[in-house]
Order: sequence, then structure tokens, then C-alpha cells
Amino acid sequence: MSQTRIVELRTQRGWTQQRLAEASGVTIRTLQRLEAGNDVSLDTLSRLGQALGVPVRDLFVHAPETDFGRTASAVSRDEVRRFSTAARGAWRSIARGVALFVVSPIPVVLLIAGADEGVIPASAEVAIAAGLGLLLLVTAVGALQLLQASTALAPFRFVRQKQVPAGGDAAGWAERIARTQREHRAVTVRFAVGLWISSPLPLIIVALSDPSTFPGIWTAAATTFLLVIIACGVFAVLRTAWPSYVAGKLTTGVEGDTVR
Repeated sequence: MSQTRIVELRTQRGWTQQRLAEASGVTIRTLQRLEAGNDVSLDTLSRLGQALGVPVRDLFVHAPETDFGRTASAVSRDEVRRFSTAARGAWRSIARGVALFVVSPIPVVLLIAGADEGVIPASAEVAIAAGLGLLLLVTAVGALQLLQASTALAPFRFVRQKQVPAGGDAAGWAERIARTQREHRAVTVRFAVGLWISSPLPLIIVALSDPSTFPGIWTAAATTFLLVIIACGVFAVLRTAWPSYVAGKLTTGVEGDTVR
């Protein structure tokens, strides 16, 4: 077996052999044999990798060029499932974050229109300040959603950067997930495009009808409708992007979304 990095990874965390053995469910004797350069089973390596938070491949200085080494260098099906679950949650967070960015100007639009039309008992300056404050608040919440997505995917750096290939069974599972979700995603995209095309209609109607009472409010309401519809379409499309993203990271020949 090639030289391992068990001692290095363990000491980086300030762990003793006892601590690592307890965290991984491996006996101290087995751990000592591995650190001394002796062979152990792939199951033992998988447990140690999970305890240390790294893929099995990263336990080696150089993965051995053998069937064992190729197996240890592959992402297991369990790891693929965990990555898929994390990716699904991450893309939902991304969808929420981007949707919030899209709707963030709405408070500014509504407050300024309300102040101009006298519906809100405040000056235009106060309305602008309040609107910008709410815009920044909504934007900050959106940024937190993107940070949450990045945090969810952080433990899978080796998968996202394609440093470790998926095993045949795991890659096949990812491809099947992508295929089963492809039609659903296509329907979602068509629905979103329909929403985006129809979103300017209220604004066009208001512009053509030229309402005599509260024209600013009507224009602001139509603009709000446009932004909300665009945000809904963006949310729907992005939240269904995770299967192709997962397949693109785990397989070759499958074109996935390039978000890291």
C-alpha cells in the first residue's frame, strides 16, 4: 500500500490515536498498523475518511495504481447520495437568494410611488431612505442564502472540482437521477419562460390606459408584479438545476450547471 496521510490529518486536528479510533469505530491496533504502513480493508479506510472529513483518496500521499487504489479513489454511492442531498438543498438556497435579489427593488418602487401620490404620509426623501434600507435588508438575506448554499457544498470540494471520479454504480445512479428529472426541468423552464414573457403585460396596460387616479401607484404595482413574476420564474428554474449539476460533477459526457 502507498504511504498514507493518516498521521498528518490526525495531528492537524489535534487528535490522538484514541480520539480517531473512537470517532471512526476502528480499533487502535488497526489504526497503529495503518500508520505503520500495513494494509487494511477499504471499509476501514472509508470509516477513517468519514471521521476525518476527507475522501478515501485523500488518505494517501499517492493512491496506489492497483484495483484497490482505483476503488479507493472513486466516490462511493453513499458519498454520491450525500452530495446529491446537499446539492438539492444548496440549489434551493441559491434559488431563494437570486429571487430575493430580483425583488429587492420593490420596497423602493412602492415607497417612492406612495410618497409621491400622498398615500404614505412621508416625504420623498424619507421614502427613498426607507426603501433603500429595505432593499439592503432583502439583499443581505439573499446573500445569506448563497452563503448557506456554499457552506452546504463545502464538504464536497473533491467532488465539485472533479478531483475524484465516481464509481461505476455511483455514476450510473447520478445519471439516472438526471434523466428522471430532465422532463420535469424542461416543463419548469417552459413555464418560467411563459411567466417572463407575460410579466410586462400589466405595465403595458397601465402605460396604455393612463389611469387618472394614482397613476404612480398603478405603475409601481405593475412594476412590482413584473419583478415578482420574474423572481418566481428564476426560483422555479434554479431549484430544479440540482440533478444536472450533480450528474455533471460525477460523470463525463453529461453537461451540468457550472456552479462551485
